[in-house]
Amino acid sequence: MPSHAARAWSAAGLVTPQRWGVRLAHADRAIFATVLAHRRPAVISAAQAVSGLAEPGVIYPVLAAAGLVRARRAGWPQTALPCLVVAGGAAVRRQLSRAIARPRPPASVWLTEPDGFSLPSRHTALAALAAGAGTRALGIGGAPRRVAPLLAAAGVGASRVCLGVHWPGDVLAGWLFAEAWLFLTDCEAAVSGSDPDLVTRART
Repeated sequence: MPSHAARAWSAAGLVTPQRWGVRLAHADRAIFATVLAHRRPAVISAAQAVSGLAEPGVIYPVLAAAGLVRARRAGWPQTALPCLVVAGGAAVRRQLSRAIARPRPPASVWLTEPDGFSLPSRHTALAALAAGAGTRALGIGGAPRRVAPLLAAAGVGASRVCLGVHWPGDVLAGWLFAEAWLFLTDCEAAVSGSDPDLVTRART
């Protein structure tokens, strides 16, 4: 009897994650289909504009300007830090995406030409990383510092789903990756003392 119970629990342990995986995949595709069903010219135009805000050609000049503001507070060697935070996260995300190699949605629904694999979403991760690095460079703390990456990821991520090049799960993964990367950089800055705001909060 105990052996039968053990086998039953072992089987449940294997089946439960598989069932959750199937349910999540179905939810992913159901949300994606709903978004596509509501695509209209005005919505598509808005999605294209929002998506363009997460392009490197837009993000890095803005971060460079934020770096100049940071340099006045933390010294000129800190000028490039916001760009380095985002560039480092982007490089790690790229390797992670290649390792996972999740296929994108069917090319028949694309409204823009994507690059690379699907998960984590590149544009979503870049938007969240840029928002996080920018708020840190400008010395913004509290709720705005925490909420900015989420709002950036939500807006840009929704635009990528609308344009048909990402599953909703890719967007969630892109945001979670960015939050994890920002957390690691915060930890490094607190230990090294390179972020005056983090050092001040750690002492109080």
